[in-house]
Amino acid sequence: MKKILIAMLAACCVWAAWDATRQTEKYVVKATAGEGDTLWHLVGDTMQRAGDRRDIREVIFYTKKISNLKGDLQPGDIVLIPIEVRR
Repeated sequence: MKKILIAMLAACCVWAAWDATRQTEKYVVKATAGEGDTLWHLVGDTMQRAGDRRDIREVIFYTKKISNLKGDLQPGDIVLIPIEVRR
């Protein structure tokens, strides 16, 4: 049992090291808010299409910051969504 746990731990370490060396593609997607849109909806759909697997709350935080959004999202607002995808 002890050997199995050690082998599993070693495999996890190798995988984590490999994953950390993969290149990350970073870019910003520009979206325009429509009637009834929410940041959760806009950011979530964009992340899903791009393959960004980060926590949506983190991306919403940075979206608000770089888009200079204050308060509720209004139709016509320009939303800049930062995307990070590991290749």
